[in-house]
Amino acid sequence: MRSRKVGAVSDKALSETVDGPWSPLRIAIYRSIWIAALVSNVGTFMHIVAAGWAMTSLTDSPTLVGLVQTSWAVPGFVLALHAGAFADMVERRRLIAITQIAALVIAVVLGVLELTGNLSVFALLMGTFLESVALTIAAPAFMALTPQLVGQRQLPQALGLDSASRNIAQSVGPALAGLIIAFASAGAVFILNAITFVGILIAVRKLPLVTSYVDNNAKINQVIKDGILFVVRRPQLRNIAMRMALVLGATASLMSVLPIVAKESLGVDASGFGVLAGAVGVGSVVAVWLLPVLRKMLDAEWLAVLACLVWAAATVGLAQSSTLFTALPALLICGAMLMVLMNVLFATFIAQLPDHLRGRGSSIGMLMVWLGMSVGAFAWGLTASSTSVRVALIISAVVTAGIGVLNRVALPMSAETN
Repeated sequence: MRSRKVGAVSDKALSETVDGPWSPLRIAIYRSIWIAALVSNVGTFMHIVAAGWAMTSLTDSPTLVGLVQTSWAVPGFVLALHAGAFADMVERRRLIAITQIAALVIAVVLGVLELTGNLSVFALLMGTFLESVALTIAAPAFMALTPQLVGQRQLPQALGLDSASRNIAQSVGPALAGLIIAFASAGAVFILNAITFVGILIAVRKLPLVTSYVDNNAKINQVIKDGILFVVRRPQLRNIAMRMALVLGATASLMSVLPIVAKESLGVDASGFGVLAGAVGVGSVVAVWLLPVLRKMLDAEWLAVLACLVWAAATVGLAQSSTLFTALPALLICGAMLMVLMNVLFATFIAQLPDHLRGRGSSIGMLMVWLGMSVGAFAWGLTASSTSVRVALIISAVVTAGIGVLNRVALPMSAETN
């Protein structure tokens, strides 16, 4: 991609507060993509809520209701590596456009079916699955474009803003969906979700057209294999990928047992649990402001260690909490430190990938995150069942602190991101 045309180097804004948390938004094309993605992310979380609600009106089966979440989550595991390969094999602007059009059409079909009373269990599950497939395939292409749009210096800030977008959407989307369902129907939510993809389709038209990085005749399995071997054979990339899985596995205790903490330890109802979960997201957004300051004070290695230690301390505080007011500050800190930690690791990982492998590299990073979260949530759930929630949180705090310190020696990062 021709960086001067995109504005990654020549944009006038780069000379002004280049290290500020919002500095990437001074770049016009990135700002357009970010705003469009924020709106689309809100629509996505609205869809998830509406799909679950619509299923309850179609069946009383807890299994089928639970399958809504399954149908949404499965593509992230199954297609992550293929999505990364597509991001390097297909011109990225075209790939994003095709997937957004597909997601738009699927959302419209679901909306029309629901509004006309023709929505079935199979159609809802299949539509949700296909919607997730489209967005899963698009994700590595979006991530691969980010360094080209903002440049290496502003990459950490841009990744922080991308995470903030998802956290804001996760806070706003479900609440907005609930209001629309209350006053209209789940079908109206599906239609509104379809509309949210229009912004991305408009924004990506401003991106310059770039030829694909991989020969179109290449076999996709070989393309995936090449990407995996590239990461595996480079110690720094391999180390960071392993660190992401380890850290997400260690910290997965927080969200996996938080509902039990809310109900048993804090004695709050569903609305109180919503406040607790929201606090984690708010902490992540606050971290967007903290990161530039922290990066000037510490290099990537020490920042990762600090984030692990502070997260561990806050988690111990949560384990000792007995009221909502003492738990909220701990969760805010946990959310902020996890955001700092993942930003440092992911920014360093992405920065070390050559452009022709950024799609596949990004998907490997995504897969390691999913792997760590899935295994960790299961493991900490078993730990809490065999001991107690409080003990599980304290053990996870100790494990996270230990991983943070040991990783600096055993799995070092080569590139600093400050």
